[in-house]
Amino acid sequence: MLYFFYGQEDFLIELELQKLKAKIVDKAFISTNYRHYENPKYQELIDILRSPSLMFGNVLAVVNCEKYFFDTKGKISFEDKELKEIEHCMQSVGETLHIVFVCKIERETTKKIDTRRKLFKIFSKYAQVTEFPEFKSYQKELSSWILKQVKSKDLIMSSDAVQFLIERLGTNLRTVNNELDKLKLAIYPSKSVKKEDITNICTSTDDIFALTDYLLKGQKDLALLEFRKLCINKHYLEILAVLQTNFTKLTSIKIESATLSPFEIASRNHLPEFIVKKHLEKLRTVPVDRLIKIRKNLLEAEYRVKTGEMAFYELPVEMALLD
Repeated sequence: MLYFFYGQEDFLIELELQKLKAKIVDKAFISTNYRHYENPKYQELIDILRSPSLMFGNVLAVVNCEKYFFDTKGKISFEDKELKEIEHCMQSVGETLHIVFVCKIERETTKKIDTRRKLFKIFSKYAQVTEFPEFKSYQKELSSWILKQVKSKDLIMSSDAVQFLIERLGTNLRTVNNELDKLKLAIYPSKSVKKEDITNICTSTDDIFALTDYLLKGQKDLALLEFRKLCINKHYLEILAVLQTNFTKLTSIKIESATLSPFEIASRNHLPEFIVKKHLEKLRTVPVDRLIKIRKNLLEAEYRVKTGEMAFYELPVEMALLD
């Protein structure tokens, strides 16, 4: 009943957790029988492993354990006698208790789990261990995964179109999955996705991130230039919608950071924790008032466009970027 998931591909880890949750936990008892823990220290971890069986079905406990393996701030280490007790508890976990240890590793880093550590050997002995490495653009496994997602969404794509999608979006599976959903809606009732559909519908992730970053840094000239480049292939309202989503999320993260930990923010916003940490680093010197103002400007731009207040419809967006 023990699992250990680790690796850079956080989206695959989350999909696997969703499958386990649906399979193991009774929907009627989700609030009590699905539990989440953030790098518990020794005594809390022992308490989790010793959780008694319940009358109300199976329990799924997800234990994030990045600090057990990496020399980050707040690293958690166990003494030999503590490791022996952890191992002993793993041998006698209750029948209705399922525990998933999760160690997400930042994408595009050289970080690796040291498999020589005693804790990893204990996990390997008593848990079902699965690694989720980050796909590389040249790997056949990436194309195969995308083709499976395409089929599951009742779409059709040639191998050339799949490769073109990878070249445009990169290897982030979460982004690829979201863009496939967008393609399905955009080409309906057709099911065949062509290269021109990808060009017209899928916004380059790097471009939209660049525009958001320029606005955060107050680099208005570069933001305006990036917006005009995006308008060549994308409708300005679609760009505006993505910007509104980004800044709504960033504003929420900034406000919540005053009282919540990165893990708690990640859980609330359904984001990987390391993504939240990256956002917080970017937002460190950005006042909440500025984020709110940018979001307000974007909303006003949308209102001006949709009410026909201005004849040149890209102009309200450009004004919002420069304000």
